[in-house]
Amino acid sequence: MIGRGTVKDLRECNRVLPCAKKHSDTGTFFSSEGPTWTDAVVVEIYDANFCNEMQEIGMELVGGRSQQGHVACLAKPELLNGNSAMIHPIVWSSTLIKRVCRSTLMAETFAMQKGTGQGARIRAAFVDARSLLDIQRWQETSSDNMSHVWVADYESLYEHLVSPKMNSVVNMRLAIDLSALRQLVWERDGERTQIVDSRRADCPRWIDTSTMIAEPLTKAMAGDRMMVALDTGVLDLQRTPESPAIKARSREARQNAKKAEQRFPLFRFTDS
Repeated sequence: MIGRGTVKDLRECNRVLPCAKKHSDTGTFFSSEGPTWTDAVVVEIYDANFCNEMQEIGMELVGGRSQQGHVACLAKPELLNGNSAMIHPIVWSSTLIKRVCRSTLMAETFAMQKGTGQGARIRAAFVDARSLLDIQRWQETSSDNMSHVWVADYESLYEHLVSPKMNSVVNMRLAIDLSALRQLVWERDGERTQIVDSRRADCPRWIDTSTMIAEPLTKAMAGDRMMVALDTGVLDLQRTPESPAIKARSREARQNAKKAEQRFPLFRFTDS
C-alpha cells in the first residue's frame, strides 16, 4: 500500500500531519488517583468505519474494506454510568477488518468481537494476578471477579445487545456473531439472567459519537479528544454542544436520500 500510494493517500496524510506534529510531545499519563488494584474494571472502546479502506490482494488494490479501532484500558467503576472517569490506557490499535462487511452493523460487530476477546484476556490476567482465577473455568471466574465494559457509539449494535429479546437479523452469519456477544451479556454459568448486571461480567455501554476516542483510529481526522485522554488520564464522555445539530443534519440527509430512492428507484429484479 505505501509503495503504491495515491493522491488521495497524500491528502489524508496531509490532513493528519498537523495533529501529529501538535501532539508529538504527548505521552501517556497514569494518575495516582486512577483505578486501584481491587476496584479496577477493564474497558474496551471500539469503533469501526464502514467501507472506507482498500486492501492489496495480489498486485491489485481492492476497495470496500472496513477499518476497526480499539483502545483498551483500566478504569474506575464510575465509568459504568458516569460521564467521566480516570483511566489507565493499556493498548490501542488500528487494523483492517479481514472479512468484507456488508453493512455498518456488521463492521461494528466485528470490531466489537475482536475487542471483547482482547479484553477478556486482559481481565483474566488481572484476576489471575489477584489469585482469584480458576484456570479450568477461567472465563467464568474472571467475569465473576472483574467487570468488562464494552464502549461503543453505534446505537443499533447497543440496542441489539441489551434488548431482552434478540432482534431479527437477515444475515445469518451476522446473527450468529451477535448471538455470541449477547451470550456474554445475558448468560451466567449456563443460566439466563433477567437484567444486564454492570457490577460484574460483561456490560455494553453506549456513548455519543462526539466522545468516541477510538474514532481517529478508523479515519483521517484530528485526534484531539483521544490525545487529551492519553495526556490527562481522564476519559470524558460528556457529549459536545454541537453533537445534536450534527446528528439532526445527518438524520435529515438519510431521510432525503431515502425519499430520493423511492422517487427514482433502481432496476429491481422480480421472479418471473
